[in-house]
Amino acid sequence: FIESLKHTKDPWAGKPFILEDWQRNKIIKPLFGTMNGNGYRQYRTCFVEVPRKNGKSELAAAIALFLLFADGEMGAEIYSAAAEREQASLVFNVAAQMVRQEPELASRCKIIDSQKRIVRHDKGSFYRAISADASRKHGFKAHRIIFDELHVQPNRELWDVLDTSKGTRSQPLTFAITPAGYDRQSICWEIHDYALKVQKGIVKDPTFLPVIYAADETDD
Repeated sequence: FIESLKHTKDPWAGKPFILEDWQRNKIIKPLFGTMNGNGYRQYRTCFVEVPRKNGKSELAAAIALFLLFADGEMGAEIYSAAAEREQASLVFNVAAQMVRQEPELASRCKIIDSQKRIVRHDKGSFYRAISADASRKHGFKAHRIIFDELHVQPNRELWDVLDTSKGTRSQPLTFAITPAGYDRQSICWEIHDYALKVQKGIVKDPTFLPVIYAADETDD
């Protein structure tokens, strides 16, 4: 599905979104291809930490569109969240442009730019960009949540509100993608630290997929 989409920014604008090996083999294949005993996907949370300028927004937008168009969930609520509405809108804008480049997708949805929303009326589903005003996010019933730039979230309130809204979904997903941060009192540091512990086997959590590309502490 992703490789049928097209990039939106120069110098790759209009060219097929051919996944890099690290995107395909470390993120997409395990995240969507690892199933548990009841036939649902194993991973409920994925934390991707990757340096800047590695196509975070394009990958996040492509995943959002897969979840909206190809995941088979009726009444799906998919949110891309960020500290500020402008930041959250970056992923939405990429996703909207990807849809506009594919007539087959564009014919199946309505893009509402003023609301930062893509709606599929036939499935009762939508994808929407939201900001960190967590006090107004109660009542959501999220199917999938995409957190962009988690390192600049001011606190963990939005994370907690959205994460707990997934409770009645059969195979929910929180997908966070971010560069490294510097604040060790932040939600990003908490998730980063937890991801490292899962990666090293200190914590056993088969529902959490950690993907971290970073220098080791002992590196120059």
